[in-house]
Amino acid sequence: MIEIDQATTTQPLALELPAPRGAATVVTADAGPLATLPHDPLPPLPLARLYLTGDLRAAAGISRTHMDYYLREALIRPTAKTAGGYLLFDERELQLLRWVIAARAAGGSLKQIRERLGR
Repeated sequence: MIEIDQATTTQPLALELPAPRGAATVVTADAGPLATLPHDPLPPLPLARLYLTGDLRAAAGISRTHMDYYLREALIRPTAKTAGGYLLFDERELQLLRWVIAARAAGGSLKQIRERLGR
């Protein structure tokens, strides 16, 4: 942590940050309705939080059996793996897991869900 002595600082500090990825739009002649969408459909989340498998299960409210099943069926995928072999998941996978749970509760089959996710 950097400490700044406000008594000796005469000018306010200003930081210029680069524009976030996905902020610019790409317009092409044949883009159609996609012309107004950000170029990157999934811009990075600020300050991404990573979840261990148990934390992800708790946040989604599912059992270990269901979590193992969704992993085995590749409906969710770990974002990273630690040197010790622990699986890590980011916020997007949590959102995806919640969507899978809602789709199953609405009567969607695994085949339909897999096709919709492209996995």
